[in-house]
Amino acid sequence: MKKILNTFIMIVLLAIVSLGAAAQNFPTVTTTSNDLRKKGNTLSIDATITIPGDAVKSKNFIELTPVLETSNQKMGLPSILVNGKNRQKVYDRMVALGNLEEEPRFAVVKAAEAGEHKVEYKTTILWEDWMRDARFVLVQDLCGCGKETPGEPILIAGSILQKPEKRYEPALSFAYVNPAVETRKERAEVGTAFLDFQVGRYAILPDFRNNAVELDKIKKTVETVVNDEYITPDGIELKGFASPEGSYTSNTSLAKNRTQALRDYIIGQYRQFKADFFVLNSEPEDWAGFKVKAEADRNVPSRSGVLDIINGSDEADVKERKLRALDGGAAYRYVLAEHFPALRRTEYKINYTVRGFSVEEGREIIKTRPQHLSLNEMFAVANTYQPGSREYNDIFEVAVRMYPSDPVANLNAANIAISKKDYPTAKRYLANAGNSPQAIHAKGVLALAEGQLNEAERLLKQAQSGGVREAAANLEELARKRADNAIFDSFE
Repeated sequence: MKKILNTFIMIVLLAIVSLGAAAQNFPTVTTTSNDLRKKGNTLSIDATITIPGDAVKSKNFIELTPVLETSNQKMGLPSILVNGKNRQKVYDRMVALGNLEEEPRFAVVKAAEAGEHKVEYKTTILWEDWMRDARFVLVQDLCGCGKETPGEPILIAGSILQKPEKRYEPALSFAYVNPAVETRKERAEVGTAFLDFQVGRYAILPDFRNNAVELDKIKKTVETVVNDEYITPDGIELKGFASPEGSYTSNTSLAKNRTQALRDYIIGQYRQFKADFFVLNSEPEDWAGFKVKAEADRNVPSRSGVLDIINGSDEADVKERKLRALDGGAAYRYVLAEHFPALRRTEYKINYTVRGFSVEEGREIIKTRPQHLSLNEMFAVANTYQPGSREYNDIFEVAVRMYPSDPVANLNAANIAISKKDYPTAKRYLANAGNSPQAIHAKGVLALAEGQLNEAERLLKQAQSGGVREAAANLEELARKRADNAIFDSFE
């Protein structure tokens, strides 16, 4: 009978303090989301809930319930019961008497009279697909009855952290360089003819040995220039070379006369060319060319001795005598057959200028004779297409083929290669792109694309200091990539 009476008293007391709680304003509770993420088939929850000491009057209580919610679904998690001083005494008494039956709670907290109370709310629940778009909030219940209470819940986390399906790919910005205008487009066609002459003679015999083939090479090169409507020939340079056999005096005459003979042959074929259209030079004995061939050929008999003779300071005729005597003449016979014929040649260069083209003309010329366009003209044509389009990209790749040593052509082609994720090709182009701010920027973009973020940041900041406007956008993308990496790697 005594136990029943005590239970009745406790129930009455709880009802009384509950009525007081209903009139209480919602306290200033703060929350911090330490971690809220999907891990495999579970959801890991880690939050700190801070309850001020004056949150609850002595006879009152509040119930704080963490809730996962979407627009059409909710899930309440074990709540936190915060009791005032007297309320806690009643609560403890009921627990001691075994007369309190309620849902499992995460924590029961006695409100402190001063300071604050921190609840480290950590739990793991099974993952459900609807949680993908859920937010995490803290809902108040001032009466303990589970009814909705006016006022917005406290936001703990706006979304659940989930492992991205793939890593973030930065949206790269490229800095192309407009090449300088070429006021006079000077070009040249070059070649080498290996003409055969009768011993001691310099007259050109078209039907002698392989001369028909060699002369045809020259003819095709000349006609490439004279038959092109866009070209104006400016002059032809000829340089004849003789091999080291024979006297130097005789070879001097032969090299000079054979070069003049080729000039006269070309004039005979193309009457529009006069003698003053040509610049003639000759090399009586090509010891430099002989050295290159001997160094490259491991089969030359007494090779070290041959190279010593070539590199010596003796006059040409003395070198030849020593070479003839070396190793009983074995070395001389070998080079006479294997290397000297290639040294007897004429190098020719046909200089010309190409007229300028409008953008409309350039769009057609680049398809058939791209070598006629300057880099500036190619750039203007490229800009008539959508950046990133196949036509746009192709033009920059043509430009670097036509001008393989030009830093600007290599830089612009490197940008195209990076945009196509062809990083080995981009590196090859960047090796010839120089060290302009734009080239440094391209190297930074490549580092960013390859995930070398520290190097990318260094280079992009350097380019930004050099005035490259696109660097700022890439630095922003770098920051996004770092943040994404941190999220992605946190799931590893």
